[in-house]
Amino acid sequence: MQYRLDGQFQSSAGKIAYGGAGEGDDVVLVHGTPTSSLIWREVVDRLAPSYRVHWLDLPGYGASEKFAGQDVRLRVFARVLHEFIEHVGLARPHLVGHDFGAAAVLGAHLIEKVPVASLAVADGVVLNPWGTPFSLHVKEHESVFANVPDYIHRAVLSAHLATAVARPLPNDLEEELISPWTGEDGQPAYYRQVALYDHAYTAELETFYPDIDVPMLILWGEQDGWVDIEVGRRLNTLIPQSRMETLPDAGHFSMLDSPGLFARVLDNWLSSRTDRGKGQ
Repeated sequence: MQYRLDGQFQSSAGKIAYGGAGEGDDVVLVHGTPTSSLIWREVVDRLAPSYRVHWLDLPGYGASEKFAGQDVRLRVFARVLHEFIEHVGLARPHLVGHDFGAAAVLGAHLIEKVPVASLAVADGVVLNPWGTPFSLHVKEHESVFANVPDYIHRAVLSAHLATAVARPLPNDLEEELISPWTGEDGQPAYYRQVALYDHAYTAELETFYPDIDVPMLILWGEQDGWVDIEVGRRLNTLIPQSRMETLPDAGHFSMLDSPGLFARVLDNWLSSRTDRGKGQ
């Protein structure tokens, strides 16, 4: 297992935990909500033999810093991703984003002006309106949910995550995903990020989509219960340079439901746009 978080840097939104593995063209993996870079660990193992893979926990997520008043809007994620790319010293990386991470990579390129070799988004929060009925309800009642007992909070998160996958999560993985959202810092951080859902930012991003002039891959789980596959198809029609691939038997967390297929499709895409691919 090559996934680990052994780096840290001070971003404009708090300390950020990150990791990297492999050699080759740079690929940056960006998670969404309510998870962390942990969702990429099996994909990392499959990509690291061919690429230099990078991952980070977004501000307020996973092992990254969490604090009261922290700004965890989508626009902040795009800015911090830009800062991370500069911190690591990457030139024209391939950016891959899932869920909120999709908006982050698109924002990093389109608004923060990060040069990229290609873009890939999976089950992305990329077009308005977005948000599950549960999350939108939580957004309206943040203070109530932030103060429920821990056992109720855990049960709610477990039930919510179960709707995002096509098959049950292993108990240990579910615990690893939920654990950062528990305790004195974690529980309020979870509801904070829901309360700061940034629909204005995705509306701004939409205006730039027809002008994207780099190769772009759109990946979607055919059983995605959080962001309907039609969103991916709409995005595909808006972006002339895009190609869409669907993943059968996969839900919203397609890299957890079908890590091998996810990595294979992504690898095929990346290899056709790298020096490795050009030599084949």
